[in-house]
Amino acid sequence: MLSPSTASPIDAGAGSGYHLLAVEGYSRNRDALPNGEHVRCRTFLVGGHRWYLKYYPNGYDSSCAGYISVSLALEEADGGYAPAARPVKAQVAFSFIDQTQLQVTAKIRGTRIKDFSLNPEHCYAEAVRRDILERSKHLKDDSFTIRCDVLVFAEEGARRATFTAALPPDMQSHFSDLLLTEEGADVMFEVGGGGDKFPAHQCMLAARSDVFKALLVGDKNNRPSAPGTVVKIDDIQAKVFSGLLAFIYTDAFPDWHMGSLEKDRAAEGETESGEDGREVSDEYVMWLLHLFEAADRYELPRLKSICEEMLVSRYIRVTTVADIVVVAEKIGSGWMKEVCLEFIRAHTSLHAVFSVDGFEQMIRECTPSGLKELISKFAA
Repeated sequence: MLSPSTASPIDAGAGSGYHLLAVEGYSRNRDALPNGEHVRCRTFLVGGHRWYLKYYPNGYDSSCAGYISVSLALEEADGGYAPAARPVKAQVAFSFIDQTQLQVTAKIRGTRIKDFSLNPEHCYAEAVRRDILERSKHLKDDSFTIRCDVLVFAEEGARRATFTAALPPDMQSHFSDLLLTEEGADVMFEVGGGGDKFPAHQCMLAARSDVFKALLVGDKNNRPSAPGTVVKIDDIQAKVFSGLLAFIYTDAFPDWHMGSLEKDRAAEGETESGEDGREVSDEYVMWLLHLFEAADRYELPRLKSICEEMLVSRYIRVTTVADIVVVAEKIGSGWMKEVCLEFIRAHTSLHAVFSVDGFEQMIRECTPSGLKELISKFAA
């Protein structure tokens, strides 16, 4: 069922607002409604227009049967379903809400401008794969919540005198430029023992990470380290540290190849090699795993959560599960460890050789390379 309690209509009065779609009893909806059938949400107001959401637990049509689909539709004032009499263009974004009270979001997809005067309904058919949702932290107690943000664009001429569209936020690009240009950098990191150097700004690192704050600033009675201070960190790869800095400066997931930005595509679950991750190399997965460890070490919970979600949802496979489960044990990620063990149970050749208790003992005692070799041997 769709919970009406969290679906509070909001009309911002300036063309923007959001609506919460709370799905309770996910498995019941999945089992009861076949592909192509939907549940309709109640009407809400944004930008002077009436809207409603449709939720397809088994996909919009046969081409996306393995997904859940969500659509946003424009409703005429009389409750009909017909193209609008005047142009209505809107930008739409869907996000998971893990904690409704805190509004912690993880973007699904949907950022293009849609013309609802030509087509009153726009569907995001492949919102998220069901198997990924069912393994994710978004599904809790057989329920999840999706937030739909809507930005309605003003009609040309009619509201031009009273409405001026705000420029898009540019703080992220400014901080990215600060990192790339190295202007005003007052600390130098020598990383990985290979001579790789990374200039940075103490105030930025201290503001984002309590670990860096303790390292560079100390307590409130101490002054920051002198400009030009060199900090050596030998136990982290240069590529991983580059990604860590990129996230600290921009709050966007770093690009593996450039050590820069991926424009927050991680939150959408997308990578350069394809949405399902099958073309992603093991080298990329290891970089992501080391970034996960670094996020834990330097107390960056958002980056840690993104890495954990990506690893568990997409990149657990025979060639990577040993490395991932060892890190899960080391860091204390019970969710990641459990999914790894479920993966191993699903491979009957492995399950026939090892008991769960026996495998957990090996996790604690074996090196990742030893586990990797063992798993590859029996799962081949």
